[in-house]
Amino acid sequence: MRPSRNPWDILGLTHGATPEEIKSAYKKQALLHHPDKNGDSEYFKLISDAYLQLKNKTHIPILSKPDIIYVNVKLSIEQQIKGVIGLIDTDKGMLDVKIPPGSLKDDRYKIRSKGKEYIINIQELSHKDFTRQGNNVIMNLNLDIVTAMIGGQYNFIGPDGNNIELEIKSGTQHNDLIVLDKQGLFNKKTNRRGNLHIFVNVEIPKLDSQEDLEYIIKRLKKINE
Repeated sequence: MRPSRNPWDILGLTHGATPEEIKSAYKKQALLHHPDKNGDSEYFKLISDAYLQLKNKTHIPILSKPDIIYVNVKLSIEQQIKGVIGLIDTDKGMLDVKIPPGSLKDDRYKIRSKGKEYIINIQELSHKDFTRQGNNVIMNLNLDIVTAMIGGQYNFIGPDGNNIELEIKSGTQHNDLIVLDKQGLFNKKTNRRGNLHIFVNVEIPKLDSQEDLEYIIKRLKKINE
């Protein structure tokens, strides 16, 4: 049987326990299940997470009242970074919400909209160019071989929706990593953004015609200009 994920159950507490009682219960369970004392490391992590949820008051019991409606909201990377204030589409229709910057998958918020109470569960929309890795964002950049050799400028829309002008250095190699500071996801705990990690893929052209060859030669001549 899987252990309960409810932090109150994990620490053996009832709702309404005082901060002192929560801390005391955590210490008791942590000492009992600490890995250094042959305890289960996975269960010890559950205990620590449960304590942090109750200490920081981030645990929201799902559907603890019959009149609370549970909805799923899919956020783009830009919405996760900036937050959302206003109408957004959910699996229960449009709702007027206030979602703080830095909201990630499985975060939950209790809101009131249209005279009803909701618990919104954050999900993530996939992006064609970016993937997430913690608070960092991963991007693959395809460069033609001439631009990699002589350098140039590459303009694109970043994770937060703003334009980024990336200077490509001459001699850029295949599989090089370019890191742009503070262009990743927003971390609401540290109030900082992660980084954008750009992995370079240098494309080798297929010279299927004389025109293709002449085009590459013309561009390569720029190296000596």
